[in-house]
Amino acid sequence: MFRRFIRWLFKRYQLMLLEPEGGHTARNMHVNIAAVLLVLLIVALGGIALGWYFSPGSGVDLSTRYYQLQQKNHDLADQLATREGELSVAREQIKGLKGEIQDSEQQIEDLKKSKHIYDSILQARMLKGVRILRATAHIEDDDLVKGGKKVTYSIVLVKGGNYPRHVAGSVHATAYGPDGQSHDLRLGKDSDDLSYQMDTHAFLEGSVPWKQDWMPVKLLFTRMNSKGMERDQMEVKLDGNDT
Repeated sequence: MFRRFIRWLFKRYQLMLLEPEGGHTARNMHVNIAAVLLVLLIVALGGIALGWYFSPGSGVDLSTRYYQLQQKNHDLADQLATREGELSVAREQIKGLKGEIQDSEQQIEDLKKSKHIYDSILQARMLKGVRILRATAHIEDDDLVKGGKKVTYSIVLVKGGNYPRHVAGSVHATAYGPDGQSHDLRLGKDSDDLSYQMDTHAFLEGSVPWKQDWMPVKLLFTRMNSKGMERDQMEVKLDGNDT
C-alpha cells in the first residue's frame, strides 16, 4: 500500500503547453504529484511568514508591553521602599511606646512603695517615741572604683507625738560577715555615726565603699539620742529584708 502511494506520488505526468494560435504544441513538460505539493507548501509557508512579518502592530505591542512592565516594576519598587520606611518608623514608635509604658509602670511601682512608706509613717506617728521604722541595705558594684564594691543603705526614722517638737541623734551601722567578722561602717563625713534631726520623720540614705576582703551578709543599725545613748536597733539582711 505504501509503495503504491510512493509510486503514485512520484509518478511522472506529461504536460503539454499549446500555442494560443494554431493549437500546436509549444512545450512538453513532465511533472509529478510530489513536486506540485512541495511547491504549494513552499508558497503557503512563505505567505504565512510574510503575513506575520508585515502584520501591523506586532513589534509595537511587544515594545509597549515591555515598557509597561518595566514601569510597573519601578512603581512597585518605590512602593516597597515607602512601606519599608513606614514600617521602620512604626517599629521605632512602638519601641518608644514600650519604653514609655515601662517607665510609667516603674513610676507607678515607686509611687506605691512611697505610699506604703508614708502610710506606715502616719500609722507609726500615732505611737509616742522615736524609732527606726524601716531599713534596707544592698551590696553592689562601685562604678567609681574598678572591681570595687559598695554598701548602699536607706533608713526611715519616725517620731510619734507632738512633744518634744524637735529630736536629734545619730545612727551607727555595723556589718557582719558569714564567719562572724564585723566592721563598723563610716556613715558620717567626720565619724562612723550619721547625725539626724527631725520633727516628724527623716529619710537617711547613702553609700559606703566596701574595702574588706570578706563580703558582709547583714547590717545592724543602732539609733542613739542626742546624748549618745542607744535607743533601738534594726538588723537588715543585704537582700533588703528587714528583721
